[in-house]
Amino acid sequence: MKPARLWPLAIVGVLALTVGANAWILYEANRDPNASVVEPDYYRKAVAYDSTLAQERHDAALGWQLTATTGGLDPAGTPVAVALVDRAGRPLAGAVVTLAAIHNLDAGRVIAARLVTGRDGRGSVRVALDRAGLWELRFDVRLSAEHFTTELRCDVGGRSR
Repeated sequence: MKPARLWPLAIVGVLALTVGANAWILYEANRDPNASVVEPDYYRKAVAYDSTLAQERHDAALGWQLTATTGGLDPAGTPVAVALVDRAGRPLAGAVVTLAAIHNLDAGRVIAARLVTGRDGRGSVRVALDRAGLWELRFDVRLSAEHFTTELRCDVGGRSR
């Protein structure tokens, strides 16, 4: 075959290889459903970013501290315990704590729970955490007219015995 007749086949081959490579990249990019997850309601949060900054300043001025601990995974619900204290370390009783838990590998699914702190500023709730690993715990606390928010990262271990 003459070289003058091979160049059209070479062009067709390169184009076919390019289309095949792009199809493979498109398949790989869309194979994992969690790969394209974005922050829920991100547009509203972006528009309201000034209020988010104001809330962060208010949280710092309050000086409240919230700590959280988790137990091992449990089919009946993983125990999550919180302790809430004011700037002086005094427990804050009667606070309504709303929790949004998001697994690091499954950001499209938010698991919600709610609890109320006791007289010692502590409370616990069982949350349907279904896998081990890194979880982001977002807390929204309301006590009387005060509003406090914080986020913690927590490594949840394997199944409890």
